[in-house]
Amino acid sequence: MRFLKGHGTGNDFVVLPDPDGALDLTPDLVRALCDRRFGIGGDGVLRAVRRDDRWFMDYRNSDGSIAEMCGNGARVFARYLAAAEGLGPKLSFDTRAGVSEAVVEGETIAVTMRRPVLRGRGSARLGHLTLTGEAVDVGNPHLVCRVPDVSLVDLSVAPVFDPELFPHGVNVEVVSDDGRMRVYERGSGETLSCGTGACAVAAVLLEGGLGTQAIDVPGGRVTVTVESERCWLAGPAVLVASGDVSIDEMLAARPL
Repeated sequence: MRFLKGHGTGNDFVVLPDPDGALDLTPDLVRALCDRRFGIGGDGVLRAVRRDDRWFMDYRNSDGSIAEMCGNGARVFARYLAAAEGLGPKLSFDTRAGVSEAVVEGETIAVTMRRPVLRGRGSARLGHLTLTGEAVDVGNPHLVCRVPDVSLVDLSVAPVFDPELFPHGVNVEVVSDDGRMRVYERGSGETLSCGTGACAVAAVLLEGGLGTQAIDVPGGRVTVTVESERCWLAGPAVLVASGDVSIDEMLAARPL
């Protein structure tokens, strides 16, 4: 099976070209591909499928679960379409959260996403610390919590949250007033960057208004511009490797 490896500010993905949709992308296969010791390694899988003459980004978290949207994944997906399919500098593709437009300008790729919607207050427990924050809908659920120092928050274990407020799980971001952010992504754990999370954080820092906000994540910097009907997520996205992997051998070698 052919694959590529790419990342956007350290948020890394296995890209699977599958234009005919012939691959049976099971949760076990996704987990094996994303395994950093027994597979290729990644925060998720981006399967490139053709549907009615349009490309569809089939995104899966590293635990095999399906997600509605991934902002950095969309930027890596756009990089793949530009490099492998010759599309650009302006292009568009489908996601489970709707159509995403992209602009490729050198190392920087900007993609459109749904304008974040503030949904009210919520809380999550991170280890022994309980934080309150703002629930934000970016096509997927987020809880943005302001903290004095993001480096002091324990994101090594999954946050505990209210299942009535977040019935499908939630991505939890902690952010300081200077725009530094860390995130625990549902289905993946702490990652070096999260595109939709950056958009959610920008919406909170902009207090629900319009404008541009730089967000510093452990993997680099992204810039979010919130417009009246949508938002743009911009930053570097690169493809770093390509090759072939034997599905049967990879699955057989992975411990149960």
